[in-house]
Amino acid sequence: MFGGWLETLHVALALLFSGAAVKLMDDALDAEFDLCQGKRTLAARLGRAALPYSLAMLAIGVALNPGMAFAAFFGSYAVGMFARPGEQLPTRLPAWVEIVAAIAISVLLVGWRDTLWGVAMMAVVDWLDDVMDRYRDAQTGQFNVVVRFGLIEVLFALLGMFCVALYADIEATIFAFIVLVILNIVSELTTVRILVHDEEASESW
Repeated sequence: MFGGWLETLHVALALLFSGAAVKLMDDALDAEFDLCQGKRTLAARLGRAALPYSLAMLAIGVALNPGMAFAAFFGSYAVGMFARPGEQLPTRLPAWVEIVAAIAISVLLVGWRDTLWGVAMMAVVDWLDDVMDRYRDAQTGQFNVVVRFGLIEVLFALLGMFCVALYADIEATIFAFIVLVILNIVSELTTVRILVHDEEASESW
């Protein structure tokens, strides 16, 4: 009786910790850009400590449920390079090679179904974020799939990926959206608005 609930809890927590790891690493990569936009994220405040904290959270996620944690991590890694497959990476390999490698490693570690879910769900999360940020990214020049390919095209692709994620794992898809909401709330609570603080300080003078 409790075994099923415990397994479900492990899936949810694995997604929470692995999602937090991906979010922290992503914010660490974007720390300089966010600072220019007047935001000091938790990753920016942690500095170099963001990497070990990310690895620790990913390790916890893997311990709880390796399939979900690895699927989320490698799916996020692959999706992050989808829109620029020809870009030369620090490894001197084009992005498409690392996309294929990430998907292949995920299939070997967790199987095709979890890998399919990871890629589809992370695409939904990533593209949904781009839909929400399309105006800001268009003004700042930040890469955005909506700006590049168009809103209608991305919405259709997003809907398709959502259906694929549901086909691969309905339960994990539901948990992923819950985790997304939680991580966004935590991100907002831990982000300092530099420009707002500066404006308030100037008004007090």
